[in-house]
Amino acid sequence: MLQVDVSRRQGAFLLDVAFATEHQRVVLFGPSGAGKSLTLQCLAGFVTPDRGRIEVDETVLFDSARRIDVPPWRRRVGVVLQTYTLLPHLTVGANVAYGLAPVWRGHERVRVDTLLAAVGLGGYADRMPAQLSGGQRQRVALAQALASDPRLLLLDEPFSAVDAPVRERLRRDLLALLDAFRVPLVFVTHDFGEAYLLGQTIVILAAGRVVQVGSPADVAARPRTATVARLVGATNILEGRVSDVSPEGMTIDAGVIVVRAPGSPRPRGDLVTFCIRPEDIHLTAPRDGATPATVTRLLPRNGMTTVLVSVGGLSLEASLAGAPPPLGSRVAVEVTEGAAQVLEGGPAEGLE
Repeated sequence: MLQVDVSRRQGAFLLDVAFATEHQRVVLFGPSGAGKSLTLQCLAGFVTPDRGRIEVDETVLFDSARRIDVPPWRRRVGVVLQTYTLLPHLTVGANVAYGLAPVWRGHERVRVDTLLAAVGLGGYADRMPAQLSGGQRQRVALAQALASDPRLLLLDEPFSAVDAPVRERLRRDLLALLDAFRVPLVFVTHDFGEAYLLGQTIVILAAGRVVQVGSPADVAARPRTATVARLVGATNILEGRVSDVSPEGMTIDAGVIVVRAPGSPRPRGDLVTFCIRPEDIHLTAPRDGATPATVTRLLPRNGMTTVLVSVGGLSLEASLAGAPPPLGSRVAVEVTEGAAQVLEGGPAEGLE
């Protein structure tokens, strides 16, 4: 169980974060400047909150009301940062041994070899950090963080400095490590794909506050606000009026686009904001009775193509796996039944 309820003013920025989870893998997700790293620093004890409480598995690390503030070196928290934290004058083995828990005294070499083997670097103990690639250095940093037998592992965008194929391998290896060592994780990222892969609970921050907490699938399928919708890739954010209601949801008329949205119905005539994921926008050949559109832009991305279309003055994004229609061509637009998600607030809500 991880419980965090802290507030910290840092210059003009106010961090006011509260969440609790029993899951082993927690991801702090949000845009740059949202307060993710500051939250992690409060967990590690590098920054002292102005008020609040931090508890890990019934161990209180910070409680302003009870004047408890366990220093970083006594929190048993392993930290891996985006920048490599290895000591350049020490060998790989010595770097890992530097943080070994006292219980391993007299068995340092065995433990170091075990940790290096666990991160895929068996036989690297006598090398220097300068002889390693970026991905290898981050593996050593993970072994170093695990050496203290931490009750909590904190990772602050540790894979952002390596290229995509290495990043994918490190993510998979991290999941295997967590299963092997049974250590809870708090992971910071601004990449929702990474958050979805690694997190059991995703805590979304914006402007220093928690705006949504949930499982990756729930957050992706049901963003609460326009801010969250943009962050999780539901980039089609529109306004319309409720034209019909039923026990299963409502019909929303957004001019040329009419959609069905699940959830608690709103009164007929209400103006609502809703989002649609690009993969739920389907483009077909023009035909009678279909919503016409014009292809205005093509953006290849990771084997997919984001297709921007103009629909009656609206701009929509569709995501296609196959060959996209030619730029400037006429197409018809269809929306997956029930794919629209009604949001709180309005479309102008910003990330701040």
